[in-house]
Amino acid sequence: MNNKKDRISLWMMISGATGFTFFLIANFTALFDSLNVLAGCMQLAVNAFVFYTWTKAFVKSSGFKKFFAFFGVGMPIIMAGITIFRVFIPFFF
Repeated sequence: MNNKKDRISLWMMISGATGFTFFLIANFTALFDSLNVLAGCMQLAVNAFVFYTWTKAFVKSSGFKKFFAFFGVGMPIIMAGITIFRVFIPFFF
């Protein structure tokens, strides 16, 4: 059992779940006025962490895990773009 690889997998799960949760809150919540903008700001900050974590996992992994991590590196960028177009642009303009 490789403890370092287990930690990378744990951080991949934590960061991915956190980033996806904030993405859902930012894009599909209308409970309070401006809650989605606050969640969008937090999501962009979390996406930087997700991008860093999955990039590190991509560099250190091999095989199917490397293939899986490749898509995890691109998803924060796609989710950030969706949030900018769905939350920030309508809020400011």
